[in-house]
Amino acid sequence: MSVLDRFRLDGRVAIVTGASSGLGVAFTRGLAEAGADVVLAARRVDRLEETAALVRETGRQAVTVETDIADPEQAQRMVDHA
Repeated sequence: MSVLDRFRLDGRVAIVTGASSGLGVAFTRGLAEAGADVVLAARRVDRLEETAALVRETGRQAVTVETDIADPEQAQRMVDHA
């Protein structure tokens, strides 16, 4: 049994902020590989689609939400999408 098998996230939804670049993309990929569907949030919505494609390649679902996490209303909208 691999480490990933011990930490499966099948049937779960993860929210990743800053998902348009860097660590956000890496976290997103790991969560999807572990079985989670992912809500992707960032200010640069054009780059979120690239990250969403990585999620979909694993067979998981991805939803993109343009979000400035510093704005409470936008943060709530992101959570509502999840």
